[in-house]
Amino acid sequence: MTSDQEQSTRKAAEPAPKQRVVVEAAYCTRAAGSGCARCAHICPHGAINLPEGSQAPMIDHAACNGCGVCFGICDAFASTHLTMADLHARIRRIATSGRRAYLTCRENVFPGLAVDSNVIVLPCISMVPPELWTLMLAENIRLSVACDFKYCEDCDRAGAIGAALFPRAIELAQERTGGEVKFSYRIPEKKTLVDKYARDNATTDRRAAFEDLFTDVTEIASGKRRLRNSEVLADYYQKKERMRAISKLNLASENPLPQISPEGFVSTCLFPRQKWLLEAVGRKPEIASAVPIALSTTDPDLCCGAHACIDACPTGARQIDHGDGKVAFDPTLCVGCGICVDACPQGAVSVEETTAEAYLPTLTAQGDAGTLKEGRQHRRA
Repeated sequence: MTSDQEQSTRKAAEPAPKQRVVVEAAYCTRAAGSGCARCAHICPHGAINLPEGSQAPMIDHAACNGCGVCFGICDAFASTHLTMADLHARIRRIATSGRRAYLTCRENVFPGLAVDSNVIVLPCISMVPPELWTLMLAENIRLSVACDFKYCEDCDRAGAIGAALFPRAIELAQERTGGEVKFSYRIPEKKTLVDKYARDNATTDRRAAFEDLFTDVTEIASGKRRLRNSEVLADYYQKKERMRAISKLNLASENPLPQISPEGFVSTCLFPRQKWLLEAVGRKPEIASAVPIALSTTDPDLCCGAHACIDACPTGARQIDHGDGKVAFDPTLCVGCGICVDACPQGAVSVEETTAEAYLPTLTAQGDAGTLKEGRQHRRA
């Protein structure tokens, strides 16, 4: 057994450190007054408590086991181990190396199993939201989920809830993009060249085996194989991801720098799941008609210009048009929370179902979704 294999085996046998789940109130619509309670309903362990009034959820860390189910349904939850942005970056690194990315969970990785470098082990696959699956399929990333569903039934981490959520999230992404996430019972294992060709000799013709061996040897000589499979490099990326996550979460938890807008400006907040969806539509505009969304609308005949909806909007999707003083609307920022509906004294606001085609004019005018940043500010009238 090589040193890399020994290290992978030892790491697989060690219990994974418990991640700390925290709440990022800036992405919680309940804190803005929506009354949303999805997170508390979905938590398998009742670890999410909802305070009275318009306050963000609170985590009972004694009850929370870090399964990550809440990550998959709401932007307001994050981990001290890994952010979804870092997960996306890790999967893209695998894709750019020309390999298929495999996602699996800890329940499917047994002690002694040395997973290959293109395998990402998550607490539960349900922590990946539909919008991120949608973006990765829009990016033509080759994805596979490696798991045996029978282990989900006995899983103490997320159990039946996790087993129900992640297949549905993948199904939604496939319906939106026309792409495919493959399922496999086998988790790719790390193996040496000797192991590889000794096992494959019976099913591979000699010429094909020689060509594959030549490719592998060339990669080894150039250093590409070492770069791709390096345990040191993988550890470096994981530590870097964890440091970024902790740094971000400490800022979100303590909030030493409150969001302050200059007088006459309205701050905007682009939620992560919204950003991934916009990026997916920006990359493949043809999928927009297959992506259902909910957007707020205003009846101009009922609107009295009180602008209560603007003050209530948690994302800044509603602003004052400094040309005519009326309500201006940016659909790329709207998350369909409905807070504006309750805020309007005239009942002029409603939330309606539509498709992501409503984003296209704004995306075209602004370039691409990658230019949509949090913290934009719009001048009031």
